[in-house]
Amino acid sequence: MQHETILNVFPADDDRSRLVVVMEQLSGKRNRLVLRQETFSGDVGWFVQSCIAIEPEQLQCLKMALTSNATRALFAPTIEAHRVPATLRYSDAVAGRVG
Repeated sequence: MQHETILNVFPADDDRSRLVVVMEQLSGKRNRLVLRQETFSGDVGWFVQSCIAIEPEQLQCLKMALTSNATRALFAPTIEAHRVPATLRYSDAVAGRVG
């Protein structure tokens, strides 16, 4: 018999799809991580579109890949995110005016 524990659910931008991270306990007390892409339908609710099983031997390599310098660039904020409009407080603008 197979048991599973949902570790996390990551919603997508469209609210009709999500990524679900699941720990499956297989027979013989062996565990594996599964990534499931799920879609929502009003008729049936959430259902699995596809899944990827990550075996225990692959987990450490996946962790290293996700924390590498190459993937950190994916999470780095862009220059646009740091731009702040040039504004002055009203009191500063008024104080700068002379007569």
